[in-house]
Amino acid sequence: MSSKFSVIAVAFIAIHLSAHEAAAQSPGKKLLHATLAKNRDGEPTTKFRADSAKIYTFWKGDALKAGDQIRAVWIAEGIGYTGLKDAKITEASVIAYKPDDDGIFSVARPKGGWPVGNYRLELYVGNRLAQTLKFTVESDVTVEVH
Repeated sequence: MSSKFSVIAVAFIAIHLSAHEAAAQSPGKKLLHATLAKNRDGEPTTKFRADSAKIYTFWKGDALKAGDQIRAVWIAEGIGYTGLKDAKITEASVIAYKPDDDGIFSVARPKGGWPVGNYRLELYVGNRLAQTLKFTVESDVTVEVH
């Protein structure tokens, strides 16, 4: 009897995991959505100044399951005059408690300000890349042409 129960339990788990994988891969059905902003109350943007104190991302789940780990990885794609390409800046993670859970990740300005250049934020659910947000850091100097 216990071996019959084990087979049923394994089958149930396999079906459940397959259904979650299918939901995650179905067209138009994302695990989560995210935007970048200059502050906690800000409008979504993809352009930041070198003196920005923090860069925020607001995320909201669409098809998460309780226990999913949401991980944010901040990456410098190509910055300043250095040859630095695709360098990880930092990462953080949280655990989702419901399918439509939401949260905020942020990264603080480094000493001396953000190097001008291109960046990206990769958001993972477990080990699966769920969304990539590209953004730029621009010089604080604005040139007006008359």
